[in-house]
Amino acid sequence: MINSKYYQAQEDGIEVSMSFFLDLDKLNMNIYEFSKILGILLDNAIEAARDSKEKIINITFRREFNKHRDIVLIENSYSNKDVNIDEIYKKGYSGKENHTGLGLWEIHKFLSRNKNLNLYTSKNYDLFSQQFEIYF
Repeated sequence: MINSKYYQAQEDGIEVSMSFFLDLDKLNMNIYEFSKILGILLDNAIEAARDSKEKIINITFRREFNKHRDIVLIENSYSNKDVNIDEIYKKGYSGKENHTGLGLWEIHKFLSRNKNLNLYTSKNYDLFSQQFEIYF
């Protein structure tokens, strides 16, 4: 799935940087749920970067032993600087035409069922960031 998203982004003219400091075989969560969450986050990053001037996505997979967690950090360029990061998780919310607004809402359903998962969203002028944390 990661390869597929990588090539999809490249076909859209997006510069993708990826760093792996994590063994995905040792995640402390259901692999189906991990794939679903990662797929949604990557799809959103690709769509936002595609519409931006810079067309950049940075993806980092890392293990923080001292904090007992694995982190997947996805940063992407974006053009909608007015996006409300407090509203994007609501069911049906979408800043894009012809979208259901269910992707991030679905992620929050996964998070509510798993006490060892967190997702932090932030933005600055250049990058929109999603930090997905899996505690072990």
